[in-house]
Amino acid sequence: MVVLEQSTLVDFDAEAALSAAREVSDDAVHLCVEYTPEEFHTLYADELTMSLYGGDRDEMDDHFEQVHSYVHVDFTERDLFGDVFRSAGEVRSFVTYMDYVTLVRVLVGQQGLLFTTDPDADVTAVVDAVEDQLN
Repeated sequence: MVVLEQSTLVDFDAEAALSAAREVSDDAVHLCVEYTPEEFHTLYADELTMSLYGGDRDEMDDHFEQVHSYVHVDFTERDLFGDVFRSAGEVRSFVTYMDYVTLVRVLVGQQGLLFTTDPDADVTAVVDAVEDQLN
């Protein structure tokens, strides 16, 4: 089972951003979730991601609800880095490397997209492709 849904939360073209990320490396992008401080919506979850939840969408959504309870950290961290490194420019994205997955968060105001990719994916190319769709 693959989840592929239309955007319902953000003001930018999240579907075009997802498409651009998947064009960089289709098999490397496993998940895309749009989010605001108040809510989230899964745009794409591949078979690998769904298999982690036994194919159960409700179980996946329950887990994502737990993850979303920490989303304020993205916006707080952006503000922190923006204040501390004033001359470095705008904070646009964050990348977290883990053993088995890389998490990419791209922020636009108080909205964002979360992608999961393979650990060896070219995340700079993913972020560049996504940002090209946002500008």
